[in-house]
Amino acid sequence: MSASSRAEGATAARAVAAALAVSIAVVGCGDLPTPPASTAAAARTAPDDSDAWNLVPATASSLADLNLAALRGSPWSRTLVTGGFVEDRDERLRAFGYDVFNDADRVVVAGFDDGGRASQTVVVAGRFDAARVGRAFIAATPGAAEARWRDCSLWEGHGRAVALVGATLVQGTPETVRAAIDAAWGIVPDARGGALGALARDVDAEAHRPAVTLAFLVTDDMRARAAGFTEIPTDLRRVAARLDLGADLELQGQAVFDDAAGAGPAARFWDGSLRELKQNRMLRIMGLGPVVDGATLEADGPRVFLHLRIGEDRREALSERLLLLLQTIARQRGPSAPQP
Repeated sequence: MSASSRAEGATAARAVAAALAVSIAVVGCGDLPTPPASTAAAARTAPDDSDAWNLVPATASSLADLNLAALRGSPWSRTLVTGGFVEDRDERLRAFGYDVFNDADRVVVAGFDDGGRASQTVVVAGRFDAARVGRAFIAATPGAAEARWRDCSLWEGHGRAVALVGATLVQGTPETVRAAIDAAWGIVPDARGGALGALARDVDAEAHRPAVTLAFLVTDDMRARAAGFTEIPTDLRRVAARLDLGADLELQGQAVFDDAAGAGPAARFWDGSLRELKQNRMLRIMGLGPVVDGATLEADGPRVFLHLRIGEDRREALSERLLLLLQTIARQRGPSAPQP
């Protein structure tokens, strides 16, 4: 293979891997609206886990909401979620006390940036055996112990924690897990009433119940982490996306800038990058051309809108190619320690 082909292949692989991480792991017009301020929380008499967002504090700066029940049920993603990683089920049960691909119906991953110190909380709604989860955590974390926080079962040790809030699991650090419990009890505001909730509503995520919802604020910490990997426009402030899996696959996203003066040049730059990807030979050889062929970008005021549609006739072949790519990435990463 020539050097240029290898370079194209690397570019294509990075682009597709990034898109997959976003969608599986695991984006209005006029003047830019100010996100609504988080209102004071109303304390409850019991934790409310009826919606996974209730367990995400409003201080979160990023959120990925994966509807695993929808992903398992869609022909677009069924093999990606279940068929490709069945052999790892026993390891997942041993490490976590449950199998995320079979026992979870929804997973919300929330990120927090606090002066250069990033942390993460994972909220999992589904069917769990609390005792089994606790035993798995203690077995994987020498010195871990069981505790209680606001009448919720909690296991913690070595900077990691897992808790059962109602029928929902929360994983993270001891601090973020306690904050999630506080949000469920209404002690602190949850994310739906903050900037991330406003972003989700911008892409109609609440009304459409999509397979995947993404929302994040572009913080200084995020810019620092992205340095050397990708360039983030200086006046980009917020990004949100919604993935729907009907007969066709459809992705709707938007990037919000300070004003139209920043959105226009960014849209032109991204559109040029998209055209280059559409001409990438290795992407075609890998059978992943439809991932970029159906994508369009448009600037309107301070916002840049992304629309991607892939027709049902491309579904079977594309799903097989994506599964192959994901399995290759998983093999290259190798086994890793359990993460909150």
